[in-house]
Amino acid sequence: MSHPLMVSDPNVRKQLQLAGLRFMCSRARWLESEAKILGVNLKNGNLSSREVDARLEEMGALELVYPELMRCE
Repeated sequence: MSHPLMVSDPNVRKQLQLAGLRFMCSRARWLESEAKILGVNLKNGNLSSREVDARLEEMGALELVYPELMRCE
């Protein structure tokens, strides 16, 4: 049984995968840039820990910083 959104053409699937990987790389560069900005501002006292946590939450990155707090038990 195939998924209704499955791409069966191998060439189309490969192009979609390559596009997705390019997007993932650009997102990783953006995340690195944002993390550096937050880190410098936190270190220099321009942002509080609470403000950084709020920004991390907005970015959906809290689980990267605090993985042990994100586990549901």
